[in-house]
Amino acid sequence: MASRREDRAWRLIAVLQSTAALSPAVALKLYETAVALHVERRESEPVAGDEGVGTVRALGRELLLGTIAGPGFEAQLDTPTGRCEVSYIVTKEGLAHAAEEVARQREEAQRWN
Repeated sequence: MASRREDRAWRLIAVLQSTAALSPAVALKLYETAVALHVERRESEPVAGDEGVGTVRALGRELLLGTIAGPGFEAQLDTPTGRCEVSYIVTKEGLAHAAEEVARQREEAQRWN
């Protein structure tokens, strides 16, 4: 059974194209990597995990899928079942969620200091 955290990943990114089905764990990893790239204004970052290794690259522009908009990203992963290429958007909801998590972590750290 997927964790509650993994289930949320599907609301946080919108996949435009993928050459393979993405598990909730991979979707969450793509989301976390893309948010880090967006916040830190970096172009790319390597990713590695049980389900694959590769690179996520920020496209540097907003993309639109119907009424869903957000910064665009591409990922190339080598998985146990072969190479996977993914184009996706981090949704506005996903960016807001990330900001809430950072604020929550800061508040918790201040409480313990």
